[in-house]
Amino acid sequence: MELHYGEIEILSISNSAAEPDEVELLPEMPEHYVRFVHYPDCQQLIIMLPSYGPEYQTIKLMDTGRNEVIDERPVTDRLSGSIQILWDTLEIPPGQFRIEIKWKNGQYHLIELIKYSEEESKERKAIVQAYQVSDEPISDSGPIIYRDGFGNILPDEDLLIREQAMHDIFRRFSKKLSYSGNFRGGTITYSDGEYTIDFYHEMGGGNCHMYIDIPTEDQWELKTHVPLSERKEILEFVAERVQRDQAPSWKYEIREDIIYYY
Repeated sequence: MELHYGEIEILSISNSAAEPDEVELLPEMPEHYVRFVHYPDCQQLIIMLPSYGPEYQTIKLMDTGRNEVIDERPVTDRLSGSIQILWDTLEIPPGQFRIEIKWKNGQYHLIELIKYSEEESKERKAIVQAYQVSDEPISDSGPIIYRDGFGNILPDEDLLIREQAMHDIFRRFSKKLSYSGNFRGGTITYSDGEYTIDFYHEMGGGNCHMYIDIPTEDQWELKTHVPLSERKEILEFVAERVQRDQAPSWKYEIREDIIYYY
């Protein structure tokens, strides 16, 4: 298989029209749900689906210049997790394309894009670098600002590391729970300055005094919009803080979809 290392530009993201009598509509796909990641020896298109992955049927790549189907397969073939599509785009040749992702009601997400050749990518970078004018004031003591071939400011890695560390510290000290309802049933709300998640709790029976419903690993990202990698830490915080706040003499057990208190 021939590999094509040119970069991809996302032109537009939209949904196809629904039938006039359709009740359940395909959720819109925000622009930041689609990202192209490019490295010298590999590249990837990352698509976050706004609905549960298995609810989709097919994903199709159309060459819009030739009106030709390049690739079509079940969405599950490209699914990584419950809502994320990972696509190695080295196999896509230069040209103008449309990705069609078919949902359960027959509607599509439509992603228009251009794949440049390696030569075109280099030319675009050279043009931007030659004629680029920075908006930031020039100062002998100021930081050097670097940009990529499309004119986007490249991040200062040291600054990003410091900002991420400060952000993580802020989140760690901002974690809290709030409660609504009563002991028989209600909602426990987790928040940390970035994410907010509601968990339903209810009075148990027998040896179980109370339980909290939690999304399984397969459902986590879809229901919470929080990365799966954060799930374990958040659930442990919720379980421990509820124990401390509400029932210090109880023991808890975190299972796949429930936190039990005995």
